[in-house]
Amino acid sequence: MRNWLGCATLLALAAAPQAAAEGYAGFTQEQARSLHGCWDSDNWDDGGELSRYVWLNMIEFWPHAVIDRGGPVRRLPPTVRQDVANFVTRTDLGELRLADYVSRTTVDGLIVLHEGRIVFEAYPRMFEYEKHIHMSISKAFTSTLVAILEDRGLVDAAKPVDEYLPELEGSGWAGVPVLDILDMASGIGCLEGEEGAYENPETCYYQYEAGLGWMTPSEETPDDPYAYVASLESHRPPGEAFEYTSPNTFVLAWLIERVTGRRYVEVLESEIWQRMGAESDAYITAPRRGIPIVHAGVSSTLRDVARFGLLFTPTGRIVTAPVVSDAYLAKIQQGGRPEIFNAGSEDDPRLIDGEPPRHNTYQWDFVMEDGDFFKGGYGGQGLYVSPSRDLVVAFFGTMNADGSGHRLTDVARQLAKSGLFEIPL
Repeated sequence: MRNWLGCATLLALAAAPQAAAEGYAGFTQEQARSLHGCWDSDNWDDGGELSRYVWLNMIEFWPHAVIDRGGPVRRLPPTVRQDVANFVTRTDLGELRLADYVSRTTVDGLIVLHEGRIVFEAYPRMFEYEKHIHMSISKAFTSTLVAILEDRGLVDAAKPVDEYLPELEGSGWAGVPVLDILDMASGIGCLEGEEGAYENPETCYYQYEAGLGWMTPSEETPDDPYAYVASLESHRPPGEAFEYTSPNTFVLAWLIERVTGRRYVEVLESEIWQRMGAESDAYITAPRRGIPIVHAGVSSTLRDVARFGLLFTPTGRIVTAPVVSDAYLAKIQQGGRPEIFNAGSEDDPRLIDGEPPRHNTYQWDFVMEDGDFFKGGYGGQGLYVSPSRDLVVAFFGTMNADGSGHRLTDVARQLAKSGLFEIPL
């Protein structure tokens, strides 16, 4: 018999910080097999070493669809800058150099691009070629695809979504403008923020993810996720408040499929992945009936996340046919509705490094007054874009088992405002 490590030992491991200090060497065969033995559909996203292994190896645990790359790879020339590595961050650990902060926290990988060049890159807890799950960064692909269809006149975001998807007539989605769904202001009552949403099978959101194959099913779990989402009711008028919930993204992907007549994965492949110069194929989790988990299921290399962010910067848009149009970039930066941003929150106003964002829009979590914007993902993923500075900051992470993690969202904002990346007018 093999001497496999016990689950209790593995799940209690605090090996990530040591791994960074000693140099990441991956997982041994014994660790990998033991982690597989510990994994189940309830604990895989609880944090710690089990989550980090799963998040780096999603295709070992669920069926996936492949997002094929194509065409020439967009080069990201390395121009390492010590002033970036030495930038002093303000964090919960005190003031630390960026390079030191990354190595001491739960960061798996971090990349900083300026004018399309890699000025800082570190992989303390993963290999650069590994494909890490994005979690909700995945939503930004969906909203960008909707924007592309808008540019072509195939979607009008002011129209009610049921004009495109008649299956939604008579439900809480009826009469809801596509823009309200893009802005997480649909008013649908299936909220991720509801108590027990991720643990209690009696909640709407639990059944939404169970129906997609990401939570343990119960007797009430729907057999058809499309029919389930189409049955959801509203709990407030649309356009009233920003309330984050992933069924909005599901409906947007459904809209994309209906308008194009193609599978979501094919549209993502041809309109974004194969046009941005990706270095590798990506994957998207599709556990039941091949339905992709569009709100959180994409896995790729970190450099390819950065290449996506680059599409929104001057360097990334100097091409014959940019993926991101002037109109879409303007919608992100000058559109949005500040009045709804905090309307759905009972907590203190949302702050980024102590600074209030201006608004949210098009599935992006926040947009700052200077036009910078960000999309985060559960457990430590993030994509920060500063078009005016031609700056992209992308990162992966895995939270600890107690839910604690890094503060790279705030650090990215600090970097943007540091003066290191200002472009003379």
